[in-house]
Amino acid sequence: MEHPYFEYTDVDRRFFEERLAARLPVRLFDAHRHVQLPEHLDPAREPFRRGAFPEEIAGPESVEQARLGYEIMFPGREVEMLAFGMPATNCDCAAANAYVSEALAGSGSVGLALNPPHWSAERLLEELRRPAIIGVKPYERLLQGFEGGDLSVFEFLPHEHLELLDGLGGWLTLHLPRRERLADPANISEILEIRRRYPNIVLVIAHLGRSYAGRYAREGFPPLADDPGILFDNSAVLNPAVHALALDRFGPERIMWASDQPVFYMRGRRRWEGDRYINLTSGDYSWNTDRQPPEVEATYTLSLYEAMAACLDTILALGWGDAEIEAVFHGNARRLVDRVLARKERW
Repeated sequence: MEHPYFEYTDVDRRFFEERLAARLPVRLFDAHRHVQLPEHLDPAREPFRRGAFPEEIAGPESVEQARLGYEIMFPGREVEMLAFGMPATNCDCAAANAYVSEALAGSGSVGLALNPPHWSAERLLEELRRPAIIGVKPYERLLQGFEGGDLSVFEFLPHEHLELLDGLGGWLTLHLPRRERLADPANISEILEIRRRYPNIVLVIAHLGRSYAGRYAREGFPPLADDPGILFDNSAVLNPAVHALALDRFGPERIMWASDQPVFYMRGRRRWEGDRYINLTSGDYSWNTDRQPPEVEATYTLSLYEAMAACLDTILALGWGDAEIEAVFHGNARRLVDRVLARKERW
């Protein structure tokens, strides 16, 4: 069966065998990925768009398609996931949450609820009590009338939601706002405030704080290094220097591998110029103006593979081995998910 968003090639097979196969554990846990059905998006409502690169790469991907992608990319591996809907402004969040719950219940995989900030705590509790839902994935785009610009975390993740989640001991994966990402002192302050006021939440900062380039990591990681309750997923990070800073500052026990799929079915690599990253890809996208010679583009593998190799290489370069790789790529997420599932029995 073919996947709708990528074709698996001999280049991918060779990369997997040479760079990943001997090092990846038998079990993987993807701690950040999107699943959705097309009918969860209202075509009559024009969604807010930033003009970012993901919007041309892949549309909604079902749980069945996600599992097919794992089967193709990771032969011989068992892959579980923490999944949630796409944060489009025209998304039917309740329908997306119901789908995630129904599709993942009883499977070992789990989901997070999209939580529009205008929902009451009582309304959110209904979503959190769905089978397999262990927490929330808030987004600034879910704020009614959102038209871009920098927001406080608490504008799209109200204290009412945080108080509920803290009382339950649920999971929060937080995509940071603001143009300066983890380098913004206001984001650091609000992360620390969440930890201080809501210590029972399992707090995971997505994308290593959106530290796709080195400065964000250099400035943002030190203020968070001493609190072991601040956790991270490394989704969408391809930069080896950022992986090295994260592993050095936080240790492998606070970081979880994650894919951000279906975005990284994209084929290619990244180049960095200061704070800016440039996607080098063979894809025929409107934004793809940094084209390389055809013989170079022919060597591109899946961007997800490149991100995983960067993480694996860094773990080994820092002197760790199989135990730490297993923790990052499976054990950390599985342990935390199981902890929240045990609490969920009382929700």
